[in-house]
Formats: sequence, C-alpha cells, structure tokens
Amino acid sequence: MPPPSGRIATVDALRGIASLSVAWFHFTSANPALTPGIVKSSGNYGWLGVYIFFVISGFVIPYSLEKANYGYRQFWRFLSKRIVRLDPPYFANMAFILGLAFVVPLVPGFRGPQPHFTATQLLSHFAYLNSVVGKTWINPVYWSLGIEFQYYLLIGLIFPLLSSSRVATRMLTMFALLVPGLFVRGEALVFSHLPLFLAGILTYQFKVGRLSKGYYFGALAVTAMVTGFGSGIVIAVTCGLTSLLIAFVEFSGRILTWLGSISYSLYLMHVPVGGKIVDVGTRFRHGQLVPSLFLIAATASSIFAAWVLYRIVELPSQRLSSRISYAKKREKQDENAVECSVAA
Repeated sequence: MPPPSGRIATVDALRGIASLSVAWFHFTSANPALTPGIVKSSGNYGWLGVYIFFVISGFVIPYSLEKANYGYRQFWRFLSKRIVRLDPPYFANMAFILGLAFVVPLVPGFRGPQPHFTATQLLSHFAYLNSVVGKTWINPVYWSLGIEFQYYLLIGLIFPLLSSSRVATRMLTMFALLVPGLFVRGEALVFSHLPLFLAGILTYQFKVGRLSKGYYFGALAVTAMVTGFGSGIVIAVTCGLTSLLIAFVEFSGRILTWLGSISYSLYLMHVPVGGKIVDVGTRFRHGQLVPSLFLIAATASSIFAAWVLYRIVELPSQRLSSRISYAKKREKQDENAVECSVAA
C-alpha cells in the first residue's frame, strides 16, 4: 500500500518507527511493574522516537510552507490549519482518557486511586500549557505536543526569513535557532529543543536547493554537536541520522508507511489503551512469557484503537484542514500531505 499522493514515504516510515518506538518504551522500560529482563530492556531507547518527531517537524512544516508560497499575511491561516488538523484527535483522546478515568474505578476489584483533576490542570490542556504552568498532563505524551505547538508559532513567524533570497538572512536565522541549544535547559519550552528542529530545517533547505551538499553536511554536523552538548550523544546521533534519512533515503515499506499514516493517533492512544492492558499483564509475574503476551496484545490493541481514531476523527480533520487555503485566488496545493509531524 503506497503512501497517498504527495506524501513523502520516508517521512511516513520514520513516523511509524517513532510512534511504535515510543509505545514500546512506555509498555516496557517505563513500566516499573514489569519484571526485569530482556523484554523490559528491549524498549530502553524507545523514547528517542519523540526526538525523531521533532526532526521530522523541523523538515515537513517549512517544506509545506515553501510549497504554499507562505508569507506573513498567511500566519493565522497557517495556525488555523494546524489547529484544525491536530486538535480534534487531541480533544477526542482527552475525552476518552477522562471517560476511562471515571469508568475504570467502577470495575469490581479495582485497586487504583480515584480520579482527581483540577480545573486549572484540565483547562491548561487547551493551550498546551501544562508543562509551562507546572500542571500534570492527563496523558504523558502530551508534553511533546506542547513543544510542537510552540514550534508552529515560531516557524510561522520566521519562515519568510528562512526562505529569503538573501543567503546571509537565512544563515543568521538558522544560527539564531542554534544558539539557545547551548544555554537553555528544561523541557517546558521549545528553546532547548531547537537544534533538533533545526536539523529538519537544514534538510528542508537542502531538499529545495538552498544549501549545497557540502554546506548541508557541515551545518548538520555543527547542529548535531550542539544537540549533543545540550541533550546527550544518543539524541545527537538520532538527530543526525533522521535528517540524513530524510535527505537521501527513499523508502516505501508498506507496513511502516501505513503506521506512519496513523502515527499521530497511535501516539495519542497507546498509553490509555495499551498501557491499561500491560498493567493487567504485570499482575502475572511468573517469568517472561505471560507479560510478553500482554505486551503483544497491548501493541495490537493500541494500533487498532489508533486506526479507529484515525478513521473517525483524524482523517476528517485532515480533509477539513486541507480546505483552508492560504490565498483564495491561488490554486490550492496539498500541503496537508506533508504537514503532520506527531502528527507533533
């Protein structure tokens, strides 16, 4: 099953890998109740999928804006397209999680805490501000959506500088994006993650012909080094490899590209669906076999739930987003085909 017309197969495959990796990490390594062993350790590096998504966003958002001949006057249309594209699955996932939180305690034999949410905590989700205001996300994966949303605001404001015909303007803008990675720490704001997004931006610049291969390699090496300084060598390597794969590899594997098409929904659904199944499985501590079977069931159930969310909510959101044109008289292009990152 090839990707839909206009989509980049390699990017879809990377999305599929990233979302599945994060899910497996949460099912295994991030689960303190799972018996230590080869199964638990198999997900040790799955969290890197989040950073793959950041690099992908760094590439696909400016790449789609380039196709649309985006300018400052289209900022609110751009933001509207992003909100219409990403918020309906996000809000549907929130409703699903809140529903589960109040239904599960009614099950006979329930041994967990009763649900407790504050108004400030829930309302902060509507602007992706929980990390900023210090409130717990009801789904732990939402933190990266907050970072992505901050990036959308930033890229919408600076893209005309990145697409400028003046080389100095483009280089200074990219240098300005790199500097915060040397000084800013913390997960709440986009600034400490900007080198990862910049790796994707460099790939976009190379793919549209604004950077030669030599300059691309050099700039990417510097970006990876800054990433390593701020986030560690493993994330730096992930950053560089993701960029290079987008730039030079053409991949169209059917399974991964299909997973890529539902990757945003899988990212949202794996904790409330698969996580619950794994929690049940960890009650059976006799060796690795039974928990492993529950892990397989959790993965399959999460993929199925993601497909349902994709078909019912995400796909209609994509179609609605694609109807928002940047200019009424301009022939509408299929920006939606490459826009979604986690969718980040």
